[in-house]
Amino acid sequence: MLHTDAVRRNVAAWRAYLGGRPVWAVVKCDAYRLGAPAVARAALEGGAQRLCIVEIEEARCLREARIGAPIVQVAATPRGDCADAVGLGIVAGIGSWEDACELSRAARQSGATAHAHVAIETGTGWWGIPWREASAFARRVSGLEAVRWEGAWTHIAGKEAMPAQAQRFAAAVAALREGGLEVPIEHVASTGPALWGWPDGPVRLGIGMYGSLLDSSIVANAPGLQTAVELRAPVSAVRRFEEPTALGYGGTYTADAGETIATLRIGYGEGLPKTLSGRGKVLLAGALCPIVGAIGMNFTMVSLPAGLEVRPGDEALLVGDVAGIRLDDVAAAAQMIPHNLLTTLGAGVPAVAAERTGRA
Repeated sequence: MLHTDAVRRNVAAWRAYLGGRPVWAVVKCDAYRLGAPAVARAALEGGAQRLCIVEIEEARCLREARIGAPIVQVAATPRGDCADAVGLGIVAGIGSWEDACELSRAARQSGATAHAHVAIETGTGWWGIPWREASAFARRVSGLEAVRWEGAWTHIAGKEAMPAQAQRFAAAVAALREGGLEVPIEHVASTGPALWGWPDGPVRLGIGMYGSLLDSSIVANAPGLQTAVELRAPVSAVRRFEEPTALGYGGTYTADAGETIATLRIGYGEGLPKTLSGRGKVLLAGALCPIVGAIGMNFTMVSLPAGLEVRPGDEALLVGDVAGIRLDDVAAAAQMIPHNLLTTLGAGVPAVAAERTGRA
């Protein structure tokens, strides 16, 4: 369940934390499988200035939803998509001389001016102009018609890599400008680099929109965020065991005599990470209850504290804005990054992507 009001507030909180720097909302992969149009609208209402996508079809989806905000492709735009990028008014990501030529051709044919950002490869190896070749690239493309070189950008591989990548990116941008490209916009920081201290430029905000701080222990005066998604599951059965009983596949947990176990109708078939087995918690009847035994394809068991009244049909909250089951809490328990957690849940549980504008 997506709470668009929380997305809106989180974007506003990030803007305040960043001291007025531009925030661009990353809505690639259908906004982490949570519904790109709904997330995009909420982010824009919270003050985001642009949207970021990876595939041209993601931009088409936004335009078909009548979202007219500027869209930036934060990947190298395939040559075959250049005409669509021009037609949809997308800021293309250019990572080679050949791509630049095709973008110029498409713009001239349509009678429009294409906007482009130079993708600089500084340390991920995915794609882009190798930072040492920026000068040669600029000299080759500076005479192309119908292209406005609006910006330059890169991806940061990690906190430890950031200082070296920053030096490479600065050198590449200087070379682009010396070679005749203005590139007035520089964007590097996503949620992580923004938290790690990247000092300037627009922030491409992805997982931070949903309430993640990635590693709040390293952040002073971090923005106050809300987990913007909820995952709920019904209780299928409640049973008090009279003797020690091994539970689930593999018998990895044994219920004690007198212990009460609730079975939830959710499992890894619905996107719940199996790594939460024996590590995760759920909120049930106001109490945090540990997940016990191996999570099955469709069922998950939790141990209930003595005296807790739970019945079949009650709902358990597995992810929500509650201490112990917030986005970062569940991701840590699942031993995965929060980005992976959201896309996994969104792919497996249709209800996660249902929009809600009010708090439950």
